[in-house]
Amino acid sequence: KQYGYKVASPIIAQACIESAYGQSQLGAKYHNYFGMKCGSSWKGKSVNLTTKEEYSVGNLTTIKDNFRVYDNMDQGVKGYFEFISSSRYSNLKSAKTAQQYLEYIKSDGYATSSTYVNTNMKVVNNFNLTFSPPDNLDIFLKTFSP
Repeated sequence: KQYGYKVASPIIAQACIESAYGQSQLGAKYHNYFGMKCGSSWKGKSVNLTTKEEYSVGNLTTIKDNFRVYDNMDQGVKGYFEFISSSRYSNLKSAKTAQQYLEYIKSDGYATSSTYVNTNMKVVNNFNLTFSPPDNLDIFLKTFSP
């Protein structure tokens, strides 16, 4: 709630999926739990890693790209909220359900996977993550880390 988002469950699901539940190299070593790439405006540390993108439905393309690096979990979680605070993602604050949030962020270009919304919703539903966010979401998210 402190960041102005009405739902926490899709954000938790994203961290689970994007970091392989905190076990991926990007999450475990570089504290980037949300798979955020650098982009042209990023001025912080980065790491070049192999990833897969789905530019056309059902066809995965392996690429190397630069991903954001954070020094610790706090920075990684705050980095996500800074990342989605750009005007590109302004619609996320109006999302009232996990499904709506995930549909918005997918349509905003956050992910290329054609199954991104469904994959994340499976996490929301499997772990019953259907609740309002606590006042301090970044501290809450730490409970889901390894």
